[in-house]
Amino acid sequence: MRIPGFKKRSRLILVAVSILAVVLASLGLMRALKKPPPGSEPLITLYLSAEDRVIELGLEEYLVGTVAAEMPADFGLEALKAQAVCARTYAVRKIIEGRDYPRGAHLTDDINNCQAYVSGDEFARRNPANYRELWSKIEKAVQATRGIIMVYDQQPIDALYHSTCGGKTESALASTGKDIPYLRSVSCQYCQASRYYESQQVFSPQQLQNLIKEKPDDKISLKITSRTPAGRVSRLEVNGQSLYAETFRRWLGLPSTWWNLSLDEGYLVVNSRGYGHGLGMCQYGAGGMAAAQKSYKQILQHYYQHIELLSLNY
Repeated sequence: MRIPGFKKRSRLILVAVSILAVVLASLGLMRALKKPPPGSEPLITLYLSAEDRVIELGLEEYLVGTVAAEMPADFGLEALKAQAVCARTYAVRKIIEGRDYPRGAHLTDDINNCQAYVSGDEFARRNPANYRELWSKIEKAVQATRGIIMVYDQQPIDALYHSTCGGKTESALASTGKDIPYLRSVSCQYCQASRYYESQQVFSPQQLQNLIKEKPDDKISLKITSRTPAGRVSRLEVNGQSLYAETFRRWLGLPSTWWNLSLDEGYLVVNSRGYGHGLGMCQYGAGGMAAAQKSYKQILQHYYQHIELLSLNY
């Protein structure tokens, strides 16, 4: 039975929900920030960890420096747009949450607690040959996505991203124990250009003993005991002691937790895949998708499920 006007009312409800999400996100952001002049971007404060000082700048201006620091600028424009939306969403969520960053800043450039950032001057020093071309390209990507963030259930998502997934991203459930609907494991055939897609690390007996703090005469035994459904190691045993794979990764400075181990005459051979935690957007995958003529929206919707793209009102 068809209900008169049902489709029209459904569309109106969806529009209303979308508008509500934009309003809620905008209000949360504006409450946390200094009110900007009409038509201007919000102003934020950023703690520069190496200089131990805080600077004030526009949110979109900040994003240019963040995209420049977080993604190779020679990637396609659509990949840079996707990175801009990720970085904006990540920043907005942190600001709304009110994280306790040094000197009361809204954000920090400490990559262990937030996102990287590079000034225009520093970017020019790193890219003397084609600074203007690359910087303009990044500015274009940020401007083309001005104000756009990803939301789920009317809230900015935790827009995690990493360098290289190695063929499959990780799920939040397997990685953190939290079932986050927009952070599922997905296949990725686009990141093979990364030097970390597959890599090998070799450790001498002395290096291994120093890293895991065993006595020189002790024999070392290693055994992988569990993996995630995507293939990454979750736990292993080192001389019978159970360890989280992330702990072992930090000990040895490995690029990811997706690896196979073998011992050859005391040498540890690690065959790894990917670089980073594997959650959310694979940056080299985004670069590959852009090269395959995918739009930034297609890139984001591949790596983040059930999300909406909404524009903040500023």
